[in-house]
Amino acid sequence: MRAFRFAIILLIVTAVLAYGLCPRPELHNFLPCSRAYFDGRGDLLRLTLAGDERYRVFEDLENISPEFIEATILYEDQQFYDHTGVDIMALLRAFWTTYIAKERRVGASTLTMQVARLRWGISSDTVLGKLYQIIKAIQLTRHYAKPEILEAYLNLAPYGRNIEGIGTASLIYFNKKPGELSLPEALTLAVIPQNPNKRNPTSANGYRRLLKARSLLMARWLETHPEDMDKAKFFDLPLNIRPPEKLPFTAPHFIDYLNRQIPHWKSGHVNTTLD
Repeated sequence: MRAFRFAIILLIVTAVLAYGLCPRPELHNFLPCSRAYFDGRGDLLRLTLAGDERYRVFEDLENISPEFIEATILYEDQQFYDHTGVDIMALLRAFWTTYIAKERRVGASTLTMQVARLRWGISSDTVLGKLYQIIKAIQLTRHYAKPEILEAYLNLAPYGRNIEGIGTASLIYFNKKPGELSLPEALTLAVIPQNPNKRNPTSANGYRRLLKARSLLMARWLETHPEDMDKAKFFDLPLNIRPPEKLPFTAPHFIDYLNRQIPHWKSGHVNTTLD
């Protein structure tokens, strides 16, 4: 019990320090991004790699499927709009289960805490690492509104291989912009970030694990949206997933020319009139 009380006091002190002393962090322009080139019909010509060899296309929250956003919150952090970036009760339960009862390892990270981990590259497997993650989550909560934090998470989350962000994952795997995802596609992508290595949709084992995780989310989704029960049959259909190796590489000289003309700091979608 002494360790439990110490954990509570440490959390309170950490929260006060983080809220009062930490400046506003950058959430958009701290990483290099890819460019997605489209022809005059809206078809993808090429998706370039970012400077760190990752596929990363930033997408505004308003351009992302509402069903995907809701599915992500439903799967990752159901209390996202209710807590202040850190779910204190969930953390205390996780601390008790992991370090006091020693039953199993429990994370209890909120979406805001995951943004902090991804933004600062925090290793949260230790007590000190988790405390640092909490400090940064509180810092984010002080300076950003919930939609901004959610947008940051959806653009930083890993989706397998060297793919980051829902805009990138949707474009690569399903050849769609993230506002065009079907319900089965949205729920498929929503479960990848929790374990992107084991749920890699381009490997046979990863695909099976991915569908198993999606079935659990689908059951949770139908409890919340019973009106979608008639869509359950579509979840039995195989997914047509494109691996990064199959991305188009069309009009290479034209794209190379555009790459040289566009300022290096500009990223995102580039719509051309190419026929």
